[in-house]
Amino acid sequence: MGTLLLLGQALSQAEESLALDQYTLAKGPIVIEGVKANASGLAYHAGRDSLFVVLDQPQRVVEIGFDGSLKRKIDLNKFNDTEGIVWLGDDHFAIVEEAKCNIVIAELEPGDGGVSWKKAEKLKLDIKVNSLNGIEGLAYDPVAKRFFAAREKASAAIFKVLPPPPNSEDKPTSILMTLAGRGLKDISGLHYDGSSGRLLILSHESACVVEANKYGIEKSRLSLKGGRSGLKQTVLKAEGVALDKRGTLYIVGEPNQLFVFEPKGK
Repeated sequence: MGTLLLLGQALSQAEESLALDQYTLAKGPIVIEGVKANASGLAYHAGRDSLFVVLDQPQRVVEIGFDGSLKRKIDLNKFNDTEGIVWLGDDHFAIVEEAKCNIVIAELEPGDGGVSWKKAEKLKLDIKVNSLNGIEGLAYDPVAKRFFAAREKASAAIFKVLPPPPNSEDKPTSILMTLAGRGLKDISGLHYDGSSGRLLILSHESACVVEANKYGIEKSRLSLKGGRSGLKQTVLKAEGVALDKRGTLYIVGEPNQLFVFEPKGK
């Protein structure tokens, strides 16, 4: 009975909502140091306990503190149209190229420097895109070892992406999640929270972050509109979302702004 009780508690905890509607603005907007424009995606590195922002034009990744302070810059040499980033573990990240429909896996070694597109591993996705409507958001499930990729608009959608086996010439398999992001005007960013099994879906045109379960069904929502969630003004052009190990939520928006949200009463 004791084992069954513990199992039941674990299952119930896994189904607990993140309750995004209970989050409120703690800090922001913060101007991100060393970034003038085009902040396009956000990732949280649990090992370094810091944030990584990917830029489009110039193609670059910056590591920042939670106060927006600049820690380092990494140039993305020969990358194109970089719109999303996710931490995979150690110093490895995946970066999405929107129009090319590529997931590029690269090692961002400590310190300033650069990464070569030619030397990086690439996963070409079998998702219909064009130059005006490509892959905008990217997340990663380290347990199932699969990605989530979001097509931005005009049939905005989220796909589970299953990488091919190592050393295989097969292409990744993309599976449409029919319920995920339903009703949103666009999808601009993604984050997967492994501790709860929840997918966070960011929409700048709908001005919200949606928490979805493994089936894509909405469980809670954080409004990014002025007058809600502690915001004086609506977050314009929200492009990236991440949740840290303490449960603090971060959002980056163009041109170079960082917003920090925490549960009420924290």
